Amino acid sequence: MSEEPKSFTKYIMVESGQSSDKDEIDLLELIRTLLKAWKTIFGMTVVCTGLAVAYAFYIPEAFKAETLLASAQEERSVSGASSALGEFGGLATMAGITIPADSNIERVLATLKTRVFLSEFIREKNLLPLIFDEFWDETSKSWKLTADQEAFTTEDGIHPLQGAIEVDQDSSGLITLSISWKDPGIAAQWANDLVKQLNEQLREQAIAESKKRVGYLEQELAKTTLKDMRDVLYNLLESEKQKAMLANVNEDFALEVVDPAVAPENREKPKRKIIVVLGGVCGGFLGIFAVFFAQFLQKLKSSNSEPTPNL
Repeated sequence: MSEEPKSFTKYIMVESGQSSDKDEIDLLELIRTLLKAWKTIFGMTVVCTGLAVAYAFYIPEAFKAETLLASAQEERSVSGASSALGEFGGLATMAGITIPADSNIERVLATLKTRVFLSEFIREKNLLPLIFDEFWDETSKSWKLTADQEAFTTEDGIHPLQGAIEVDQDSSGLITLSISWKDPGIAAQWANDLVKQLNEQLREQAIAESKKRVGYLEQELAKTTLKDMRDVLYNLLESEKQKAMLANVNEDFALEVVDPAVAPENREKPKRKIIVVLGGVCGGFLGIFAVFFAQFLQKLKSSNSEPTPNL
């Protein structure tokens, strides 16, 4: 009874030793296989690194220009008018008069990438020769196109411009508008011009809408005899005139420029060093995989070629 545990323990130790020796043999065999095929691995690494270098220099450079913005909330009315509107707002609603809500900054920022706004921006700034500069002959001021190619239109320029624009708003409410383009000077100019044109467009829209509301309120005021309703209309009319005045004198109507864009000195992409390093690493792994795969195919072929023993 006392010898059985000893023999069992000896058996476990022998098996563990055999497994350890087998692991060491497999590891040595693995290292030996890789050393024998070092030329293959090195060659794959060199080839992939060369392809990565070519790709890194083939990708066009892009520079990111950024401008920092803040929401420019216009003053809608003085305190006396605001309190009066709050007191008589129910009467205005009953009369069918809608008091406009404050501007939505998300909608303002979304306008920057709309087709309507960008098409107007491209036409006003004549950006097609800059967007498709590789097809533009600056000397003759004409397109360098083949017989079967048509001249570029504003619609053709919208998509590249949309892809270059990036808008980000942080938790504090500050807005970063960035333009990524191959020319740093153009990127900075577009970033500043986009904000300027957006403010101008929204300012003109606000003035036109305010004029319409003033005309409507004056008509309602002429028809109304109730004192309370006339007080409401007077306050609304005063508020609209104040907003129209602010819109006329305030150039930063929707977005206030905190820090204008300047031409960046360093490119944003491509990250050539990272691309080359990743290419070399991928080439090394690809070479190791090729060696093991070739060894696997060789073993599979040799096992299939062995004669089957006769039973």
